[in-house]
Amino acid sequence: MNPLLRIPIRLQLRIIVAIVALPAAIIIIHSGIQLRNSAINEAHMKAERLVETVAAEQKGIVISARQLLISLGQLSDVQQEDAAATAPFLNRLLKLHPHLVNIFVADRNGNVWASALPFANNITVSDRPFFKNALTSGQLSSGEFQTGGIFHKATLNLAHPYRQNGEIGGVICAEIGLEYYKKLLAPAHISDRANIALVDRKGTILFSAAAPADIGKSFDPALFKKMQEGPDAETTVIAGMGGDGPREERYSSYLKLRLNGESSPYMYVWVGIPVESALSEANRQMLESITLFASVFALALLLAWFLGERSIADRVFLLEKASQNVAKGDLQIRVSNLVKGGELGRLGESFDDMAHQLMLREKLLAEKQHQLEVLNRDLEQRVADAVSDSLKKGQILIQQNRQAAMGEMLGNIAHQWRQPLNLMGLIVQEFRMTFGREDFTKETLDAGVNKAMGLILHMSRTIDDFNSFFKPDSAKNVFNVNQAVLKTISLVEPSLKSLYVTVEVMEKDSIDLDGYPREFSQVLLNILFNCRDAFQGCIAESQRVITITVAKENDKSVVTVADNAGGIPEEILDKIFDAYFTTKGPEQGTGIGLYMSKTIIEQHMEGRLTVHNTADGAEFRIEI
Repeated sequence: MNPLLRIPIRLQLRIIVAIVALPAAIIIIHSGIQLRNSAINEAHMKAERLVETVAAEQKGIVISARQLLISLGQLSDVQQEDAAATAPFLNRLLKLHPHLVNIFVADRNGNVWASALPFANNITVSDRPFFKNALTSGQLSSGEFQTGGIFHKATLNLAHPYRQNGEIGGVICAEIGLEYYKKLLAPAHISDRANIALVDRKGTILFSAAAPADIGKSFDPALFKKMQEGPDAETTVIAGMGGDGPREERYSSYLKLRLNGESSPYMYVWVGIPVESALSEANRQMLESITLFASVFALALLLAWFLGERSIADRVFLLEKASQNVAKGDLQIRVSNLVKGGELGRLGESFDDMAHQLMLREKLLAEKQHQLEVLNRDLEQRVADAVSDSLKKGQILIQQNRQAAMGEMLGNIAHQWRQPLNLMGLIVQEFRMTFGREDFTKETLDAGVNKAMGLILHMSRTIDDFNSFFKPDSAKNVFNVNQAVLKTISLVEPSLKSLYVTVEVMEKDSIDLDGYPREFSQVLLNILFNCRDAFQGCIAESQRVITITVAKENDKSVVTVADNAGGIPEEILDKIFDAYFTTKGPEQGTGIGLYMSKTIIEQHMEGRLTVHNTADGAEFRIEI
């Protein structure tokens, strides 16, 4: 008899239960630790995503305000400082922009001469930073927390100068009501103990989701100093008030916002999530798992004791003897009639089936041999089918990449159309305001109609350009590389400019190639998008540059695309052309853009696509 059977069966079962339970306990503890780590990572990511979302909303407000102020500065009534005509128009315009509480115009001395809201005489803004910065820089300028002289409530101002005969004649200002941020950001509040705060350049709270009464007060000085002296964006654990409650450890994430032309941030977006709140759910689940494990372990011990009282040792011994006989080659032995019932009975039936299966082995091997011969006969056809299927999949991936780029292109169309639509709206408004006046003549009408038709033709050409880009190439044809580069840049330049990215083109030679022009443009588009994404949070907006060079080298056509975004980490440099490799996450990237770019250049156009890091960033090189 096996020495193990000399140990009482119930003790054996208890030992087995303990051995099985030990890994489960280790797994539960390990899972609890992983759950806490996941909660920490999730809190970090939540804070970063929320900061980026709020920053995107604010950037949208700034872009909209800038376009509005620039368009207003082009109105003839503003150019002529006609307060009687300008004020009613500003009032009507104000009703179309719920985030603004007032729009007013001041001359270059700071004297307000027109406002959407009525105002008393002798209102001046000459001492306000937004006014002085706009006159000095000639660009969009930001203000800080203030209580306006006309609206008499807390606002944040944006200003842009308008010109008369080429000289700055004054400043147009849009006042953002801080109450608007409450409506905009309140739905994004994570929990009762988390907070979202907007802080101006002086450390004054513009918005606090957790403590609205703190608007206008100073932000936590220590935390504000850390943000001032820190990088443009950071997520860390810090103990501090953050302007919303008692001091405690929290996951703190912030992002600095700057206007083009301003070196210092005009706003800080900050999110704080209490550590205790982020880990509470993980701690609760771990406690529940430990409690459940203890209950199951106790139940298993009781079950082992119960089964140990049952005499199953004899059945186990009979089964052991039968297995030994089968191992010796006695395929005629049957054990199912000796051990019946339960798991041991099914195990006995498996012994009987084993002998039968051994007898069928030769037949089975013969059948497998026949199948192998059949497979060998049609292997050549299978290989051909697989190659054809691979080519079809390659075309599908190209189309998927083209469709992914289409989403980016829709954003570019929006950038291309936004300014013409604003100008057309202003032309229509000007017709309505000047109709019936003495200065409304046929020449004025014709000029406005011609300008509107010009804008419509421009928008129509934009649609034609984008439509032709997405038509697939049916065959190879000769195309000019220089023109293809300039055409591709024209399609994405508005999107790049909105992120303050400058594109410089160096045409050393004029190059003609025999290939697929639209696929070549798609490769350039993928590389430009990759460069654009690399700028996020790594370099000041005023310094973002992409340089494209077209030249001939050793009888080869060479196009290089270089950025100054800091380069590609060495650990992923040799992976960026792999299929489905992406650093953006599944929600933001497919990982097929650069993979398909390499496929197009090297397989479809018999060229070579490589990338390497430079002193300032990364450089993609296309050789054909």
